[in-house]
Amino acid sequence: MIPSTPITTAILLITGIVSWLAFNNSALFDKLLNNPYKVKHQKQYYRILSHTLVHADIMHLALNLLVFYSFGQIMEISLKATYGLQAGTIYYLILYVVGAIAATLPSLRKHGDNYGYNSVGASGAVSAVMMAYMIFFPLSQLSFFFFIPMPAFLGVLVFFVFEHMMNRSGKTNIAHDAHIWGALFGILFVVVLDPNAVLRFFYSVKAYIVG
Repeated sequence: MIPSTPITTAILLITGIVSWLAFNNSALFDKLLNNPYKVKHQKQYYRILSHTLVHADIMHLALNLLVFYSFGQIMEISLKATYGLQAGTIYYLILYVVGAIAATLPSLRKHGDNYGYNSVGASGAVSAVMMAYMIFFPLSQLSFFFFIPMPAFLGVLVFFVFEHMMNRSGKTNIAHDAHIWGALFGILFVVVLDPNAVLRFFYSVKAYIVG
């Protein structure tokens, strides 16, 4: 039976399989990771996207796949229902793929001459999908960090504050700037695709607060 969200399912399967293979194959891992130096100086542009297929460890992979599944399936169904099967599929692919590219831009700018810098993971693309969901469905209930309940519109604020603080601290090995840029693209995607969705977002927030 064909799944109702074939794009989400395909991305989940491909990412999971490639990441799993790369855990036990250092050559494959090194071939796919994002190395801005090699992108800039050796023209290995494929790394801008291929790094989304490999992850640092099983927890990193599981977290990205879980978050992507939670938001991706709803976004895929919603875009197809609103714009039709073909257009909805194209828009969804744009959201994920261009979100991944946008999330990679900070590393290319900051580390283009740093041979030792590497990054992996689909977090930037996942952030784009998640943020687009939260703008489209501001009153849906989320469990932020998996145990803190809040409406999606509040999740937008919490996300950017948390990622900004973590990025400034510089105390983690996580590319928080990639999360931020991916999420910003998610917002831009909504603004360009459906400007009225932004108005609905603010009207919904106002109605929620006023009661």
